[in-house]
Amino acid sequence: MKKSLLLLLLTHVFIINAQENKPNKNTLNTIIGQIDKRDLNCIAQIERAKKDFKSRETFYHISPEGYIDSNSNRHHPFLNELLKKKGIAFLDSDEEELSNFWRENDNQRFQLVTNCYCKASNELLNLKYGHNFTQKIQKTADSLYVISKLNDTFEYPYDVDDYCLIYPKAKEFLEQKNEIQKDFFALFKFPKHFIHSIDKPDFRAHTKFIIRRDDKISDIEIEIKFTNPENQKFSDYINSQLKNYIENADWKAATAAGVKVNSKFEMIFYN
Repeated sequence: MKKSLLLLLLTHVFIINAQENKPNKNTLNTIIGQIDKRDLNCIAQIERAKKDFKSRETFYHISPEGYIDSNSNRHHPFLNELLKKKGIAFLDSDEEELSNFWRENDNQRFQLVTNCYCKASNELLNLKYGHNFTQKIQKTADSLYVISKLNDTFEYPYDVDDYCLIYPKAKEFLEQKNEIQKDFFALFKFPKHFIHSIDKPDFRAHTKFIIRRDDKISDIEIEIKFTNPENQKFSDYINSQLKNYIENADWKAATAAGVKVNSKFEMIFYN
């Protein structure tokens, strides 16, 4: 019985996959990937890009759809210089990038592709200069930017590499602050006569510090707020405990574009 059910399930999955992978009669393979044959504007833009590429090579920056990191274009001056050395122009696309753009025609609904000209121009660069040329040269440009800012302090986690770990004991990016909190309170001892709160944290300590490129700590700032104002007299004691923990914990320098950098880290401790 179990084997029959399993066979029935596998057959059902196979049929669904076959339906999903069935080629659409309106699908057209192009230099920028699959598009709809009815997207005549995109087809025309791709052909125009191919023609223009013969006389002028251009790399286009296409702003991603949705939220954009204000610092995501930091490498553009370096990118422009790298491209210029190869005789490649660098321009920003003035067309909005949309992933969900549809058109209805004769009771048929089909998806349109945006930035076809710019995407085709960029893909032609990849074909001429090597696989993923545009991605690689952008990474190189960002590395050059970071190297030029080695004496600066980068904001963590926004200005550093995605999911960059600065507390090696944590195995996952999202676990870091929980692990730091747990390790601190495993060592922390409340002073005598401290008045504990029942339903709220006893205190909240907002800390800021810099994790330097050599994994050392500097510029520690600590601001403590007590639930019970009578515990304010223990501020120096708790401040000292926090500072000692921060200075002696096992930290790891953050990286940006794969390069070790100074980074500013913020953490709120509460029990």
